[in-house]
Parts: sequence; C-alpha cells; structure tokens
Amino acid sequence: NALGCAAALATLDVFEREDLVASLPSRVAAFTERLERLRGLPHVADIRQYGLSAGIELLADPATGEAFDAADRRGVAVCLAARDRGVFLRPLGDVIILMPALTMTDAELDRLVDGVAYGITQALVGAS
Repeated sequence: NALGCAAALATLDVFEREDLVASLPSRVAAFTERLERLRGLPHVADIRQYGLSAGIELLADPATGEAFDAADRRGVAVCLAARDRGVFLRPLGDVIILMPALTMTDAELDRLVDGVAYGITQALVGAS
C-alpha cells in the first residue's frame, strides 16, 4: 500500500531527525516523575510502568485490596471525566492505560497526568 509506505517513511524520518531513540531514556524518566504525582491520590492502588506505557490500578480500598464492583465501571468514569481536560484515556476494567507518544513534550506529559488526576478526583473521590 503506497499510503502505508509513505506514512512509514515519514515516521522513520521523524525518528532520525528528532533522534527519538537517543532521547527515549529522558522521556521515560520524565514520564516516571509525573506518574509519581498520582500515587497519593485516593483509590490509586498501584502504578505499573514499562517504558512509556503505564497502567494505573484503581481499587475501592487500596489498603485492603477491595475492588470496585465491576458493574460500576469506575475506570470508564475516570476516562470520561478526564475528557473535560482534553485528555482521552483507555480503561481496561479499573486500570487506566497510558501510552504517550515518543514525541510528547514535558508540557504535554503534564497535561496528560493532570488530566488523569482530575478524572480520578472527579469520578472517584466522594463517589465511592
């Protein structure tokens, strides 16, 4: 497919021009630093990260490991609330998935994590 090939070549040009592979460790460190802001929020049980991928596990009571009722779809509620801040997220049950682009700036990472914090606060705090 000519269009797919053109998109792939353009992507490879960006990788080379912006030296994305070399900058990856600093992007991962910046992401990790921002994710730490979420650890103290109510209902955040765990944050699992691998490179620029992260899962934020939400529980009704992180201290006891008590989960939310699956029918309540709390992960979806967090994602919908985050849209108020222009952040579109993906839940897998009550785990919020983050996979920022390699080219995200520090300001964009701030917006992403702030949007997650807002979504958690709006959807979960006081709602449980």
